[in-house]
Amino acid sequence: MNDRPAGGAGSPAAVLVLTGGLVHLVHQLAVLRDLPELAPAPGPSASPPPAIGLLVTGVLRRDPLALEAVHGAIERWLPALRQRDPAVFGGLRLLGQEEEVPTERWTIACLNSQWQEGQRRWIEDLDLRDLVVCGDGLGIYYRCARELRALLPSLLQRPIPEPGRRVRYVLSGPHPRWHRPPLPAAAVPEARRREIFDTLVTSQREAAEPWVRFCLEAADPQRLLWLCSVPNLAHQFPGARLPATVLEAWRRQLQRDHGFDPARDRLVLIDHPKAPPEGSFGPRPETWLAGPVRTGVGLEVLVACLQQARPDQPVVVAGLTSALYGVRRLTGAETVWLALAPLWWGNPLYRRRPLEFLHRWLRVARMAWITGAAPPVPRLRPAPPLAQ
Repeated sequence: MNDRPAGGAGSPAAVLVLTGGLVHLVHQLAVLRDLPELAPAPGPSASPPPAIGLLVTGVLRRDPLALEAVHGAIERWLPALRQRDPAVFGGLRLLGQEEEVPTERWTIACLNSQWQEGQRRWIEDLDLRDLVVCGDGLGIYYRCARELRALLPSLLQRPIPEPGRRVRYVLSGPHPRWHRPPLPAAAVPEARRREIFDTLVTSQREAAEPWVRFCLEAADPQRLLWLCSVPNLAHQFPGARLPATVLEAWRRQLQRDHGFDPARDRLVLIDHPKAPPEGSFGPRPETWLAGPVRTGVGLEVLVACLQQARPDQPVVVAGLTSALYGVRRLTGAETVWLALAPLWWGNPLYRRRPLEFLHRWLRVARMAWITGAAPPVPRLRPAPPLAQ
């Protein structure tokens, strides 16, 4: 690793932010806000803000409508960021199209994954020499090439070879030995992150309003408000649909361990934007369900808006997605990690490809651990029959 600082003496830093979405940006912008290279110069003379370009990468670029929605949300968010911190974010702008990325300008790359193809190609094509790796979502885990490329360096606490490059990590921890960055990660600026998240919530409140109203109308105002962040797994199941046995097992878990009452409560299913058109579970007649809800508003933002709309009604978010970590850290709402065994028994394909299930379990265990919950242990026994 080369520890040469980017830009050289007297050269202003210019940062290319390669991001996967809005919550990723909350973490990345908090990291940038405290980056030494972007600190305003001391003294009375005001220096121009650094150039910061935001480029959305990954699967969103293959979905024009989803990409347009994210771009619109970012454009509504940018004025609040610039106004809140003009010395650092005054030069913040969205690079809507890949051809808008100027070459031979950027000195620092701030990215989610050091090895994800959609981000890695910019590092190579632009010969970016100073990397700040922030992890997915709120920096919740370190990942590269399905972890295999990082596994041995992680165990040996050795850097992945990056000749001529400086690599820094700012990730949420702690990290297990098999899943830690190859270099010590810097501390996450959590207070700064919450400040930036507040500006995102304000900018998205109008877009979230119909979904807030739907969730509130589904719930008894005297009861808890129950949400379920459905994992994006339907494509791994026969017929591209999660079976009803999975949903019923999760209902029993919430009823037995957390006080969910199917006679009085309703579980609002929050589906992934890439879920099947009729939802991950398809049409469900159960009276204790509501949704599925599919919205471009992030779950973390939706929960924050629900808390603001009805501050006396606690929100509980169940699921198996990284959004639960964001919800817990950014809003303080209660989170429940759902059981993994129903997924195993509900999908015969996992018996032929058990690594897919193992990969999911490792991710969920990691996320639950750093959220402060006991990692779920899959009990791989046959699922009980559906309740009558």
